[in-house]
Amino acid sequence: MRSGAILAATFFISAELFYGIPQSHAADLLWEVENPYRFFKRMSSFEAQERAFDAVGGAVAGEPVSQSMLPKNIMWRLERRLNDPDCKNRSTPDSCLDTAGPRYQQSRLGWASQTLDFICYDRNARPRRYLTTCDRQYSWGTAKEDYILPDAHTVDVHIAPDQLAAAGAGDCLWTWQARRPGSPVETRSQPCNAKLVIKRVPYSLDRNASGVSVKVQLPNGSVLADPDVIVEDLLVVALGDSFASGESNPDRPVTFSAARQMLYDPVNVVSSNRDNLATRSLDKKESSYGLASADDFNPKALPKRLMEDEEKGFLYGPTTREFLDAFNKARAQWLSADCHRSQYGYPFRVSMGLALEDRHRAVTFVSLACSGADIVEGLFGPADARDELTGPRAQTKVPAQFDALSDLICRSSSLRTHTVAYRLPVYTPGSTAIGEQTFTMRWCAPGGRKRAIDVVLLSIGGNDVGFGSLVTYAITGSASDIAPIAGLMGRELRYSPSVSQVYLSVLDRRMQAVKAALNEGFGVDPSRVLQNAYEPIQFDETGNVCGSQPTLGLDVYPKFRYDRARAQEVSSFVHELQIREACMDDAAEPGCPAGLATGKGTGFHFITDHTVEFLHRGVCARDPQRAVSDQVDMAMPRVSNATDDWVPYSPAGALPYAHHWRLVRDPNDAFLAGNTHREGISPFDDLQPPYAALVSGAFHPTAEGHAIVADHVLRHVNELLAKRKLARN
Repeated sequence: MRSGAILAATFFISAELFYGIPQSHAADLLWEVENPYRFFKRMSSFEAQERAFDAVGGAVAGEPVSQSMLPKNIMWRLERRLNDPDCKNRSTPDSCLDTAGPRYQQSRLGWASQTLDFICYDRNARPRRYLTTCDRQYSWGTAKEDYILPDAHTVDVHIAPDQLAAAGAGDCLWTWQARRPGSPVETRSQPCNAKLVIKRVPYSLDRNASGVSVKVQLPNGSVLADPDVIVEDLLVVALGDSFASGESNPDRPVTFSAARQMLYDPVNVVSSNRDNLATRSLDKKESSYGLASADDFNPKALPKRLMEDEEKGFLYGPTTREFLDAFNKARAQWLSADCHRSQYGYPFRVSMGLALEDRHRAVTFVSLACSGADIVEGLFGPADARDELTGPRAQTKVPAQFDALSDLICRSSSLRTHTVAYRLPVYTPGSTAIGEQTFTMRWCAPGGRKRAIDVVLLSIGGNDVGFGSLVTYAITGSASDIAPIAGLMGRELRYSPSVSQVYLSVLDRRMQAVKAALNEGFGVDPSRVLQNAYEPIQFDETGNVCGSQPTLGLDVYPKFRYDRARAQEVSSFVHELQIREACMDDAAEPGCPAGLATGKGTGFHFITDHTVEFLHRGVCARDPQRAVSDQVDMAMPRVSNATDDWVPYSPAGALPYAHHWRLVRDPNDAFLAGNTHREGISPFDDLQPPYAALVSGAFHPTAEGHAIVADHVLRHVNELLAKRKLARN
């Protein structure tokens, strides 16, 4: 916990109002919420964030600073503090690996890998879900808490340093009483420099029934008091698609072998059938994977996951069950694999920032954002799962986000009795035929909801107009280049902006349904919804669309290649999408078309100021200060036929969460971070590399990019909360 003073109240307490004895100014007692980020079970998870936050500008000389004094890029600074690799030379992945410090491996995997197993979310359940009751750790022990609506928080109270210095010798006598009428008085005598831990400070939606009154008598006879130790608990909910889920940033990325490659060729499997050995000894790079190309490297040979057999000094045969089990065990780990949802998504960073910047506050956070989600298949209806699709615990569908949120908010499923029908435009991806479908939602009646939602963070609309298919259009020459992958996905993966224009023409009808559902299903006023504009991912370091280096970051698959003309088509459409989304939220924006289904606008707060940060740092952007070396390191690591060494660096040294100029994952990055393979076919199939590149989250923000977005969104959330507080007072 922070050892210094915490932001305190600044009002005077008169003797007549509190305990009837002479009192001091309330700022003389300082308090903070223990383990305030309620998604984390363990105190240590939040404390690691807090220490880093203080170190990068959240505190000065041990004292916390006010919100107005915080650096504007505090969340970006926090991300860098937590995820910069522990090495002396960070100029290249190999140099970092060669100069690794004791925390290198931990820092390479990123901070989220340390918290993943200690959260109030059951990622092993089917379907995966937030815990109804979560066992959360405090300095005094563990409490079972209703995750959505806590009945109490733990609070630490301190005596301000100047008062402590004048306290005199002896112990301090603390007295506290819940503000709820009729509550008993509790007392404790302890050394004055020790914090008072009040295990359970009552919390209620009625502020008058929340909190405790506290006083302390010092050895010198003076009394300090605060009658309003009241915790503000915010419920923040994130809904939407992959740009909110954290796609491309697994909580624990894949680790690759320094000694083995994987040959993505069916010949590998056929030839291995002649070798019935399940294991064989490990020597140097595995010659059986045959780098037979006359070129500098074999384009079908790519980095291979570090598996348990190699770590134990032997190798499983490629066609054995042992190999497949070990390969799957070495996959990337996600908070929610079905949605490729991770703690690196900007909504997590925003909600965490709310807890870090004001320690009189607790934050209850729920993210249901899911990669691939659109308004129909995602918010109102179930969507296809992203990962872990086979096996005894397979889950091929993700429940509708509105249904999952209703289950969390409603006191009982039996209270979901309020039915409302929504008629939405629907279409098959790639087809321009527009139909309609009615979705009948079962909402919880207002009296049956546990609590109101304070803030909704929304990212939606991109998949409704086929964002992923447009990206594929920009990096492939024809539909045939991606047809086999489309077959694996079960949908069209490539079409032009002319098709997306048709979908854009009905997006307003879908958005109007989202507004109505949030209000009718959850009582959310539109002013509480903050919708993010999509980051411009298509620009290089000069501000031009990708294409000057056609294969930069794309050599994971030989048919990937930027076409500048097609990239410009897509870029123009994405710009039009942003304008239309702004119009749907506020029709008074310049140039808005008449007759939108959203009328004068949804009233959502449309956030765009973060987009400027990406204009020269897109998916194909090189660091202007080291463009040549950055370009070299953007290549896919492969073994040179001439030297038998990895070029340009060993994949064992890949740094998915280190600083990069580009704020967007390219396909090579996605392969090295997520490495998602299609289940149900051979892991050696030559369709796996392009599948892994696309489905692992290429063309999505890096963790660093999400932190930058979070800085901007956090500012807007604080403005919203300040307005609400002013209106309440």
